[in-house]
Amino acid sequence: MRFNKNILLLANLLAVSAAHFVKRDFTRKKYEVYKNVMPTNNEQIAKDARNNNRIYKLERIEKEIDESFVKLDEGKYMKSLIDDPFILNVNCFSVQDCADYPEKVQEGAYYVAETFEFYQQVNVNVTIFPFCEYISDGCESIMGITYPPTFLSLSETENGESFLYPQALVKQLDVDSNVQYEDIDFIIYLNSNYHPQPAQDNRALIAAHEILHGLGFFHQINPISVYINNFQNYFQEDFALPPINYVETDTTIKYQGWTPFSIFDKFIVSTSNPNEYSYKKLEKFKNHDVNFEISIKKPTTKQYNDFMNTFRALENDQEAHIGGVQVARDFTTLNAVGFRTTDGSIVQLQTFDGTYESASSISHINVPFACKNSSTCNAKSAKINENYLMYFTVISRASTDKLISTFKTKSKHDLIGQDIVKVMCTLGWNERNGDSTTNNNNNDNKYTLSQGNYGSSDSSHLSSPSCVMILLSLLFLCFTHLI
Repeated sequence: MRFNKNILLLANLLAVSAAHFVKRDFTRKKYEVYKNVMPTNNEQIAKDARNNNRIYKLERIEKEIDESFVKLDEGKYMKSLIDDPFILNVNCFSVQDCADYPEKVQEGAYYVAETFEFYQQVNVNVTIFPFCEYISDGCESIMGITYPPTFLSLSETENGESFLYPQALVKQLDVDSNVQYEDIDFIIYLNSNYHPQPAQDNRALIAAHEILHGLGFFHQINPISVYINNFQNYFQEDFALPPINYVETDTTIKYQGWTPFSIFDKFIVSTSNPNEYSYKKLEKFKNHDVNFEISIKKPTTKQYNDFMNTFRALENDQEAHIGGVQVARDFTTLNAVGFRTTDGSIVQLQTFDGTYESASSISHINVPFACKNSSTCNAKSAKINENYLMYFTVISRASTDKLISTFKTKSKHDLIGQDIVKVMCTLGWNERNGDSTTNNNNNDNKYTLSQGNYGSSDSSHLSSPSCVMILLSLLFLCFTHLI
């Protein structure tokens, strides 16, 4: 029974920690949306917020492409900047629990809106409830949780590589297809049991931090060690994998091919080799077919064998496995991982000493002091810098206003340091009143809603429209040379 539970746990959690992405189906005139399977109760949300290694499942939705009217090429200069872009749908457990927290959330959103350009509104669900009603053990110090945002699969050119972009960002870009956007771009849960002293009130900072995660400051790559604690029983070394497409029915969990990397993942590098992107070290895994299913209640012997054969094949592919081991080692080594920005500079991302935590590692700016793990260090006495907003640990002994005032001379924007701005602009956002070094992402580029390679890796690549177009182009060039 225990053995079956371990297999089910790994199979359940090997799904990408992505939220949702969209793909185009050219034959059926439809596209697919993959959403987070959200917890149905506050207790699970509170437990997720306390869990350092949390994984997110996906749910598939299929929609019709709206072809009733022509997509107009608007261009940047036909867009109008929005000064108040965030529609914050605040839900309160009680009036007493919310108190003035909604105003603090609005303040945090204001700082983000003053830093980046918005042309379309962003819809955010914010729920404020007492986490201590459902968990104990230091629940008052837990500040909240943001679940991964909605993602769409885009490429920068018609035949370019696909990456998952947060829906809130896609709304600001020029996309070549008409998308029926989800009602909510991302969801935030805040703990009403967190009560800072007035002189240390940092709740606006917390809100801004969570909003930036929802806007794309969010990684998808994870090592196998985050999916199962006793991975050593099955694999000789920890190794990272690309995200896997996950589908759940009432009775089974299905794994059907690979999904694109997130746009944040695209720019992750090793600080020892900043010219080589980490995700490329994992691409060889996609030569393998990942297509199997596991019964939710009790896996059969065949299902177990399919599962083991699939991941043994990944481990035994030495060329692919070497890259996966390298990425996993970087993710568990101090100061080993960075984000390569548009101007070529490297912003260090958070890593710990010998351990990896999906909730804190990689998706944060590296703190300027060494940490063995998230629970053994804090910023109480350490020296911090102007990028404090996206640390994994919140500065708890200074108010939002105090921090803004302290770093006023070092930061162009209130609350949001320049390294954070560089990261966001590399993802595709534009800085308000920015220059050409940051705002070169979505000025004139028209993005393509891409189909990508989401199914079995055995499918014929010649059947894709992009490959067909390339072959036709080559034939045309040959023909013109002959005549």
